Amino acid sequence: MGFLLYPVLGWDSLTFQLSEDSTSGQDLSGNHEGASPATYNVTLMITNWDGTLCLEGLNVSVHDLDGKIILSGLSNSTGHVDLELIEGAYNIFVKSNGRIVGYQHVYVSGSGVLTIKTWAYALQVTCIDREGRYVPGAIVSLYEQTNTSLVNGWTLVSLAKTDMNGTAFFNNIWNGTYKIVVESGRVIGERTVYVDGSKNIIVECSKASLRIRVVTSTFMEKPLSNATVILQDNVGNIVLRGYTDKDGYIRVSSIYVDSYKIFVDWMNVEVYSGIINMEESNNFVIKSSVFDVSVKVVDLFNRPLPRSRVFVRRAGIGRYSGELVVELETDENGLALSMLPLGTYEISVSSGIYSGKSTVTLTSGGLGKSITIQCNIQLGVWGLILLVSLPLSALSLLLERRRLRRPLEYRRYKNMLMKLESMYNSGLIEYKIYRKLKDEYEAKLMELGGRRK
Repeated sequence: MGFLLYPVLGWDSLTFQLSEDSTSGQDLSGNHEGASPATYNVTLMITNWDGTLCLEGLNVSVHDLDGKIILSGLSNSTGHVDLELIEGAYNIFVKSNGRIVGYQHVYVSGSGVLTIKTWAYALQVTCIDREGRYVPGAIVSLYEQTNTSLVNGWTLVSLAKTDMNGTAFFNNIWNGTYKIVVESGRVIGERTVYVDGSKNIIVECSKASLRIRVVTSTFMEKPLSNATVILQDNVGNIVLRGYTDKDGYIRVSSIYVDSYKIFVDWMNVEVYSGIINMEESNNFVIKSSVFDVSVKVVDLFNRPLPRSRVFVRRAGIGRYSGELVVELETDENGLALSMLPLGTYEISVSSGIYSGKSTVTLTSGGLGKSITIQCNIQLGVWGLILLVSLPLSALSLLLERRRLRRPLEYRRYKNMLMKLESMYNSGLIEYKIYRKLKDEYEAKLMELGGRRK
């Protein structure tokens, strides 16, 4: 006859009636007087609470009003259970592993499909860090409370991984108490919830960004670049090793919120060690044991020596003793500036013929150093001067001697020429000899300064 079923009661009590009027020959149950009760083909469709999914493999039982089981079966792959029921009122129970997960009171008065909603809900878990940013790639474990009398009465129900929006999805979660555990290398978040409907749960995780700035222990707190920063957890594992940038910063986008030991090395020297607690802050300024050192270079008369080369080396004993730390050049005022960690240093200066040396010690709690190095002429230069001056002195003496001998020689040859003239005039010497000697004497006189009258 083409009858339709439609509900006339609430969520947990549905009555299905025939779509056409009852005949006068029927009793209150819709049966003809004296006839057997009518039997109908009824399909139970088992769904989640939202009615968006059909659930398979659930134990479905039909009870009369006295609690007696009339029929039972398992929902098939489409979530259906096909039954034949006599017209009347029934209680329908849905179970999963012996647990009641759905209940509905119905009245059957015709063939059709009955939708039985179970207490199966959608659960959405969104993981955020301490700064409200999403935590992607975390593993979310969902535990159901199975025995409240036990301390650890939790059973793992499902696992999911958070997407780029930090969200993990769980479908068809039965009503009850659950514990949500979020892991990313270790447990970073936990929350207990009671599920009585579809929910979006937010779990704050113990992760955050970290920013560390390393500065010097000076009034200006200058940034310390290229310093090595090491973080250790409470069992000694190194969780970070990095280098500060030009502004003294080292930044970590995501790290566990915890207490860490921190070590800062600079120029092969540990300039800071301590503890940072991210439960208190995620932004730290570290004052390292690095100080300003100014070196002024002057000569013997305290005049500045510009463009002097300044060499700073480690002093003392140990593997780094004598190591060149930094090389500087003085400005126009003979001044050079540097930053140095704790320790003792030998500072040597070279400026042309000048050189100098000094030692400086930087101790904890100091405010830096300012030193003046007065340079002397290098010993090598004195030796060079001596080496050059002796030959020059000898040459000067020789030249001076020659300069004194020249007039004497001139007078001697002058006298010899006069005697030669006298001897020739007296007829004591022949002309030929006279002429030869005269030419020799006059040539010598010309060599010694020309003829003098």
